[in-house]
Amino acid sequence: MSLTIYLDDCSDDDDLIAFLIQAGHTVISPRAAGTKGWDDPDHLEYAATHGYVLFTHNPPDFRRLHRDWQVQGRTHAGIFLIYKDNNVRKDITHPDIVRAIGNLLASGLPIVNEIHILNQWQ
Repeated sequence: MSLTIYLDDCSDDDDLIAFLIQAGHTVISPRAAGTKGWDDPDHLEYAATHGYVLFTHNPPDFRRLHRDWQVQGRTHAGIFLIYKDNNVRKDITHPDIVRAIGNLLASGLPIVNEIHILNQWQ
């Protein structure tokens, strides 16, 4: 199964994009979408409007936005979070991210309207 993944500003990285595309996913970057520099709520709105899974390295803000959307009864295609420890030995690498997405998809858990921490799936 492949996904269409929208990267927010803090995740917009050419190497990550290349790894995700190589794994069969479609990737939309803020540079390509014309959304670079937008605020987090606007990134989520853009991703939701287009049916894209949002991918971010900014968990606190998007956890809050996800909760707010649940309360409001709003829907999105899913949110993938990455936590950074700022420790090269602990941080999740691009290949780890691809593997984590594959593991999550293989689990059969729902993606739509859910938030998933990819660090836990590597």
